[in-house]
Amino acid sequence: MHLSAPAAPEADGSEAEFVKYGANRLAEGKLPLCAEMCSTKSLLAGDGEIIAQIYKERVIKRGYGSGAWGWQVAYRETIAT
Repeated sequence: MHLSAPAAPEADGSEAEFVKYGANRLAEGKLPLCAEMCSTKSLLAGDGEIIAQIYKERVIKRGYGSGAWGWQVAYRETIAT
């Protein structure tokens, strides 16, 4: 059995990269399309400190786990307080 070395990755923005993978949104300074188009805004991408701040604000506003808004409707459960 012959194992060959993995091919070197294509350079960002190169024609070879585009042909093989399509647009490289991260190299273009953009977010992945799934995060850009997420209708619920549940997919986050970017700088870790900014994401942590967004998450913290969401937890303060909405709660988390079984205390999150919508949980009772979605799972038909009551929360003991």
